[in-house]
Amino acid sequence: MDTSSYTGLPNKLCQGLTSVKSTLTTGHVLEKSETTFVENRDKFHHHMARSVLGIQAPLKLQTELQIASKIGRLPGLPSSRLMLDVLRGTNEDISFDDILNNQREFGEVQIDPHLAMDKLDRFF
Repeated sequence: MDTSSYTGLPNKLCQGLTSVKSTLTTGHVLEKSETTFVENRDKFHHHMARSVLGIQAPLKLQTELQIASKIGRLPGLPSSRLMLDVLRGTNEDISFDDILNNQREFGEVQIDPHLAMDKLDRFF
């Protein structure tokens, strides 16, 4: 069965829609490095703290990071995650996410506050 039309283009009804992303090649050389920058920096700081201060320093910092990542506000209110940024040392950095992709500050969440508080009360 011929799946191309008389113009030589693929027939979308038989083959389906193709994604442009699947036809693209790899991105920029620095794309992977930029997406994993914070994680790589955290690993480097943990490794340096372990070699200079011993095993207890990165373990304590890792525990504090886990606790800070779980802290939030009441349901429906966005959290600034300031404690997490201070522990990572990113509180004074201005990045792309701070300016154009700030879902924490400008992300609108519409929930019923009474239902959210009822769900929160069940945990305690």
